[in-house]
Amino acid sequence: EDHEDGPKTFLGQTGNFNGDDIIDIIVEKPACAKFISRHLYNFFVADEVQVPSWNDTAPKDEQAIKSLMKVFEETDGDIRAMLRFLFNSDFFKQAQYKRVKSPAELVAGTIRLMGTNKYPEPDFSELGEYFTRVTGQALMTPPTVEGWHTGMEWIDGGTLTERVNFAVSQVEDTSSPGLRDISERLSKNSSVFSPEYMVDGCLEMMGVVNSSDDVRGPLIDYVKSEGDLYKLSEEDYEEFVRKISNILKLVVSTIDYQFA
Repeated sequence: EDHEDGPKTFLGQTGNFNGDDIIDIIVEKPACAKFISRHLYNFFVADEVQVPSWNDTAPKDEQAIKSLMKVFEETDGDIRAMLRFLFNSDFFKQAQYKRVKSPAELVAGTIRLMGTNKYPEPDFSELGEYFTRVTGQALMTPPTVEGWHTGMEWIDGGTLTERVNFAVSQVEDTSSPGLRDISERLSKNSSVFSPEYMVDGCLEMMGVVNSSDDVRGPLIDYVKSEGDLYKLSEEDYEEFVRKISNILKLVVSTIDYQFA
């Protein structure tokens, strides 16, 4: 009953518009296609500059944004079609360590890998709320309507320490299902547990692939200092699990683990 039925002019068009009409007018503008495309690229592919700078700073990959805009326009703004295109694109498949994980992504991803919370439970929500709050992303309460600033702004001296400490706390429990699963898979895939095999296996299973020698080398040196396990009897197995846990502590402390 509060709707104003008179003619209105919006973005150069005049008519007796309702809310849906206004949205349709906005969606028809090329700026809308570009805005949504850039958000999807920033969220799934690589960190862009912060949103307020988009008018002044060109996208990192102009062609990728144009391709996403084309899908948006050809499908009348079908986000599913845009995501399907994005996930099958070369620019998505080739993107690696180009996006800092948000606190929520880091927390959820680490918990999932370790299998410490398979179902929503009271302690799960408290855990997630606490660690996302202290690392800069209090869930459901962004600082402004713009949302959170992403990318390297997630990380400073304090939040980096909290991020690493959280991840280490999850991988140090040798009874966690995820750690037991990683240990079992590594133990069955080889009969010779060289430092290189153990480090590469741990990196891969934690989603840290194609690491540089600057990351991989110190991990291998650490395993060498701990001594090799060339056989795996029942007595050795718990020591093997402990060693895997120690390697994972170092893996989640690397800069690569902070990126996706």
